[in-house]
Amino acid sequence: MSVRPVEAATEGLRIMRRKPTVVLAWAVFSLVMLPVLGLVAKIVLGKEGLEVLAGRAGSADPREILDLVTHLGGAMVLLIALALLLGSVLSAAIIRSVIEPANDRFAYLRVGKEEVQLLVVSLITWAAALIVTVIPSGAVVMGTSLLSGPAANWFGTVGTLAVIGLSLWVGVRLSLLGPHAFSHHHIDIRAAWIQTHGQFFRLLGMFVMTIVMSAIVSIIGATVSSIVAGLLGGGVNVRAAGVNAGLILTLLANLLLAPVFLTLQAVILAAAPAKAFAHLNQDEIDAGLHP
Repeated sequence: MSVRPVEAATEGLRIMRRKPTVVLAWAVFSLVMLPVLGLVAKIVLGKEGLEVLAGRAGSADPREILDLVTHLGGAMVLLIALALLLGSVLSAAIIRSVIEPANDRFAYLRVGKEEVQLLVVSLITWAAALIVTVIPSGAVVMGTSLLSGPAANWFGTVGTLAVIGLSLWVGVRLSLLGPHAFSHHHIDIRAAWIQTHGQFFRLLGMFVMTIVMSAIVSIIGATVSSIVAGLLGGGVNVRAAGVNAGLILTLLANLLLAPVFLTLQAVILAAAPAKAFAHLNQDEIDAGLHP
């Protein structure tokens, strides 16, 4: 059996169509949990910590995240662990809806062994990302500094492409670790790695499609937020308000709608590898070997 990239990539869209109330429950979960996480961050980090965090907002570079954790210390570790746990609860619900569709109590949301295992999988994934980016990138920077002229440019370009290629390869080969751990009830990196053997380009194509769809959702979210803010601001007398009412309304619209669209993105991104895992193990799943 092999991964069917298009079917796997669009599994999230099918979940939205088949189970809109479940997706709505996930969005409500995000809507409640994100402000809670923000409140915890405000309490734990304080004013100075929040300023440092804001300066790195939106970064997905593992090196920058490591620098941030180092700078803020234990408080940042606590927040990252809490954020990963909340993300693991949502990811487990999405995976459960794909692999165990009949187990739909509480909109598939649980807090148990599977969620903790997915939290550990997240930590393993970040550790792998650090290893395959920080160490090779350091070697590229060192090699470039030792050379000069065209040789330095050539080495830097080839080295950067090699780091990107290595990161993609490791990322794709580890992409089924979460669904594998969820389904087998234990974390087995070697077994999950072997599952992707011969499926690299199919999985890569799947992820390219999910990233494109996730970007489209992000654009739609920003557009809808702007429209809603405009509609809400239609009856506001900005001069009488004495403040930038448009900005306030835009922030309010984003606060309410951002968790919804982030949830839709999470559904797209988490359902795809879960469906790919199901493609590779459908016989065992149908036989009840992955309860």
